[in-house]
This record gives sequence, C-alpha cells and structure tokens, in this order.
Amino acid sequence: MLIKKSLSLVFLASVAFGGNVENVEFLADQVEKNGEIIDANGNVLLYSQTYLATANKAKYDQANKIVELFGNVNMLKGQSETSRSNYAKINLKTNEVELDSSFAMDKSKELWIQSDESCSSDEKYDVKNSIVSSCNVQDPDWHIKFSSGELNKQSKFLHLYNPVFYVGDVPMFYLPYFGFSTDKTRRSGLLKPQIGYSGNEGLIYIQPVYVAVDEWWDLEFDPQIRTNRGLGGYSTFRFADSPYSNGLIRAGFFEEKTSYQEKEELKNKRHHGFEIEYDRDRLVKHLISDDLSEGLYLRYISLNDIDYLNLRGKGEEDYDSLVQSKLNYFLSSSENYLGVYGKYYIDTAKLSDPYKNKDTVQELPTIQYHSFLDTFIVPNLTYSFDSKYHNYTRQVGATASQYEFNVPVGVNFNVLNDFANFSVTENLYATHIDYNDNKYVSGNHLLDDDTNDYINHYHNIALETDLAKAYEDFYHTMNIKLDYIKPGYSSGEIDKKLLKYYMLPNGANLQNISDSLFEDNFLAELSDEYTTENGVANFTQYFYDDEGKKFLRHSIKQGYNFDDKEFNNLQNRLNLYLGNFTFANKVEYSHIYDRFAKIQTGVGYSNSLISSNIYHTYQEQVKDIRKYDKESYLTSSLSFKLPKNYKLLGAFDYDVEREYTKMWRLGLNYQRKCWNYTFIYQEDIEPKNTSAGLQSKKSQGFFLYFSFYPLGNVGYNFSTEQDNNEANQ
Repeated sequence: MLIKKSLSLVFLASVAFGGNVENVEFLADQVEKNGEIIDANGNVLLYSQTYLATANKAKYDQANKIVELFGNVNMLKGQSETSRSNYAKINLKTNEVELDSSFAMDKSKELWIQSDESCSSDEKYDVKNSIVSSCNVQDPDWHIKFSSGELNKQSKFLHLYNPVFYVGDVPMFYLPYFGFSTDKTRRSGLLKPQIGYSGNEGLIYIQPVYVAVDEWWDLEFDPQIRTNRGLGGYSTFRFADSPYSNGLIRAGFFEEKTSYQEKEELKNKRHHGFEIEYDRDRLVKHLISDDLSEGLYLRYISLNDIDYLNLRGKGEEDYDSLVQSKLNYFLSSSENYLGVYGKYYIDTAKLSDPYKNKDTVQELPTIQYHSFLDTFIVPNLTYSFDSKYHNYTRQVGATASQYEFNVPVGVNFNVLNDFANFSVTENLYATHIDYNDNKYVSGNHLLDDDTNDYINHYHNIALETDLAKAYEDFYHTMNIKLDYIKPGYSSGEIDKKLLKYYMLPNGANLQNISDSLFEDNFLAELSDEYTTENGVANFTQYFYDDEGKKFLRHSIKQGYNFDDKEFNNLQNRLNLYLGNFTFANKVEYSHIYDRFAKIQTGVGYSNSLISSNIYHTYQEQVKDIRKYDKESYLTSSLSFKLPKNYKLLGAFDYDVEREYTKMWRLGLNYQRKCWNYTFIYQEDIEPKNTSAGLQSKKSQGFFLYFSFYPLGNVGYNFSTEQDNNEANQ
C-alpha cells in the first residue's frame, strides 16, 4: 500500500518493551507499509522519548522493533549525545544504535569521536578506526587515532587500543593501550605523575595511585624513586566521617642510598613520619543548644627529621625547622567563649643535639574562658572578662603553670551631638606563675625560683568618630580615634631570662656564667603600650567614585610615650586604585633613631593584554645605636598576552642589600580551550632545611607543563642544584 501527501504523513507506532512504552513518530514525504515493514522516503523525521533523528530514508520493522535510517543521518539521543552518519540502526528493544561513517559528540564532556563503525547502547559506546579529540573539528590542535575503543557510559572511562597521539598532523608517540576519564567525578586510577631531573638526585618519578570506593573516604599512594638518591612512598587516607567533619591520616618513608647519604652528610639514612588532621564543627553543642558555635581542629605530626616533609614531592613548600602539632577547640555563645588549645613542637634542628627535643617548650594545654563585652547596672557601663591557664612543659629545663586574668570595665557615651563616642576604661591584668626546676644563682649556689606574681592596672581614655559625606563626584568616609593610656598600680615582674642549669658542667664556677647559658623566658609581660603613659592617634579615610568603587585608602598612626618623652614609630599607608593602575605604599619611621624602619612601595598595572607589578621592600632592625640589620629587596612579575593565544610570563626577585638575584623566571604559555602548555626557565637561590642542617642551594631548571582536556596534565622539569658553597660564590 502506497500513501502520498503533498507535505507529510504522520505514522504513530506504540512499541512496548521492558515494561516501558516508546512512542515512535515518523514524518516523511512518502510512507509505504508492507505487512510489518514501514518504508519512509524524503525528509524523514523520527522522534520519540529518547531519539530525535532526520534522514533521507527510513525503514521500520514493527515485529523486531528495529529502525534503520539511510543517507545524511543526524541523530540526537537524550540531552547531550549527538551524531551524524551515513547509516544508523536503532534497536528499540535494547536501545542499541549502530552507525557507519559516523561523527559523534557528547556535549556534556565536550568530546567528539569520528569512526568508520560504531555501536552505542545504554552501557557503552564501541568504535573502530576512529579519531578522538576535544579541539575544533576542522584542523584540531591535537587528536588521537586508534584502531578500536570503548567508552563506558557508567564509569565514563574511554579505553583506546593502538592509539597514536598527534599534535596537528605530526604523530608524536604510539602506545598499545591508553585510557582516560571523560569527566571530573571521583574515581580510582592513576593521577598525574611528577617527573623531573636533578643533578644531585637524578631522575625523579612520583606516580600517585588513587583509590575511591565509597563517597566518605579515599586513599592515595605516592610511590617515588630518585635514581641517584633512593626510593620511598607516602600514603594518605582522607575521610569525611560526618556531614560536618573531615580529616586525613598520612604516613611515609624515604630510604637513602648509602652513597648519597655520605656525600650530603645526612644524619639519617631513613626519613619517616606520621600525620593526622581532623576538622569538625559539631561535637557536643547539639547536646546543649543549637545556638552555640563550636569547632575542633587537630593537626598532629611525628617525624624523625625535616626531610620527611621535603621529600613529599616537587612543588611542596619550604619547611621551617620547627614543626608544630596543635589542637584547637572552642565552644561559644553570644555571651561566653571557652577554648582549649595545645601546641607541641619538634625542633628538627636539635634532633642531633645531646638533649634532642627534650628542652623544647611545649604548651599542653592552654585553657581560656572569655566573657564578651556586656553592660551592667546602666546601659553605658560595660565590662568583659578574660582568663587563661597555660601549662608550659618539657622534659629538660624550667617549666611553668601560668594563670592570667584580664578585666576591662568602662563607661562610654556619645558626645558632640552624637558625632563622636567617648569612653573611659579601667583595665586590670594579673598573672600568677608556678615554676618547676627554675634556678637562679645566689653566691656560688643554685636556688629554686618557684613563683612570679605580676599585676598591672591602667586607665584607657578614647575618643572616636566615624564620618561620611557624599559629594557630587565622590563619596568620602573617615575614622578618627584618639587613645590615651595612663598606668595605674603595678606590682611584681616576670623574669626576662631563665638559666639553663642543666647545661652547667659539674663543679662550674657560678660566679662567672656566660650569656649562652641563659634563654629568653617563654613567658612575657604586657608590652610597653600598656605599662607606660602613652597616647595614640589613628586616622583612616576612604574615597569612592560615583559608582561606589573605591579609589583611595589612606591611614596614619602616631603614638607618643610620655614616660620616655619620645614619639613611637610613625606608620603611614596609602593605596590608590586608578583605572588599570594600582599603587601601594607603607612607611614606618623611627623618631628615636631618625630613620625609616620600613618602606614598602609597589605599583601594578593590569588590562586585557598585560598584568605586571613591582614591589620594593626596605626594613631594618636596630641592634644598637650604630648597627642595623638591613633587608632590601625587589620582587616583580609580568604577564603579557601575545598573538595567537600565547602569553609571555616573567618574574624577578633581587636582594638589593646583598647584591644578588634571588630568583628570575621567563616563560611562555599557550592557551586553548582543549589544551595548553607552559614552558619556563628559572634560576633561584633559597635556604632549605635538611637533616644535615640549613643549606643554601642554587637551582637552575626548565619546566614544561601540558594540559589536554579531558585527558589531564603532564609535567616535566629538568633542574640542577649546587651546594651551599657554590651558591654563595
């Protein structure tokens, strides 16, 4: 039977399978039905709940629920899968689609595949003699040719067999197999390796292995080899044990080759460590009141030397020799605050000393209670209360328990027709210290110094105003505050130095003890700001344009010490934001020494083509009236866009005082949507803590980084290092 219409014919078929109904609708110029076979010709349009397709011809087998499309076939499946081919076969029972000479794209993954043959189902997508890329279809920057492949739609992982990687039309390398994920969800597999070369350590290869089985945890293994130095591995277990907490557990080791250990004079052949981090913002507050705020943070680290941290991998920070573990917990309401803190230090620079880490002071624990500012009796009368308990402990040396109390009570009221606020506050600070093993010399004897008590009372008078005014072209705000502090009652003191009695040799002459046998007290008194009569003036102002954008910030602070009859350091800060330009300046001037204690000045410029800045910092610390420790250095960076998606990168750090270049870098970046690369040459000189002590090393190297979307990143660096003698020549 042949049916013709001038525009189109609509044929509706209901196909039942798997308990669902797929309504398939054809529109075509001509449709012929012969038994269970329906032929459609001319401007064929097919659509259903799953598919939308156009073709020159179509055949529908109603008995087997198979649709065939011929000539110029364009098909959309779901919301993201689209394809174009010469021939398509759709099995409505199994939802399988076979294509010949096809071009397919998944818009959600921004990835396209061109194939001679392909077959798609709900579970996977198989292809033969194909090309894959995420770049432009016409003349792609990179593509991969392969004999066969499979995209697993559930795992979203693409498997390629016999792939050849091309940059432009140039084949770069061949692999028997290559696979990569096409999305960014968590999954097990290999992460980006770190590959490098060092003149001392040889070839460096770190290959992270990632395991993600459940949503609440993952595991990462980081085995590494340094061909001239040794091998090791790190493992990190990350977890989220509740919606309001997360943490990690990490452990690792590195085994040195004997030849490298002897050459570098390292103290340990094996570096190892263990770490725990945990963060939680709900622990017990729900048992008391949901209006409370709560937080717990734990950071614990145990290691045998600093190289455990240095050897994690390239790109890690430079670590200080003092490694800190800490515990912070707080519970607070709008009125009260309770905090418990602990700090434990490992001074890796001391680990080879006779006392190792035993004479390092630990803070275990500190307990704080604070009552926030509140009023009593009358609305203008305010008070707050703060108390702390410190337990300073160690295995060798003086230890202490310290109790601190700080109580400010004040009155404040508005003056000058409410344009200003005037306040008078009485502040009382008191501390009691119980020492253990704190010794002092009396004659030729060592005696115990058991306690210190210290009380300080001072008056604080303040006048403050906040003013703002709108002008025709700008908006101006300013804050002015004047503080006057007058000491009141004061009693007692805290020892400034403690004797290292345990370092005294037997039979030592106590009448002549060198300064090296004393250490700074780990307890401190209040600063001079609260123990001397002084006044401080603060002035801060902001300017905004008629669109509300800030274009100037300026502040100045000046104090005067009435007891010493001297001005404190003058501090001035200025920031300008003028279109694409920014200007910043900080100045600290010492009236006592008639010198600038610190000057920092910087200027930056940024637009669509260029971004650059340069800063100069000068600072000095007075050792005595004739000697100064000076620091003077320049830091700068540059980013300049070039034609054809290129960008020039540069940076330069120079130590002006010591007249040497700390670091300089020059590189090129190429950026496209589907890939980018960065090539950099860098030289720098930096101090570095190792198990052999603090060393200064000069390194020179090339760094090359590639990123191919959605394959991932590849990085390579070649660097050489010189020891501290060569670096300081």
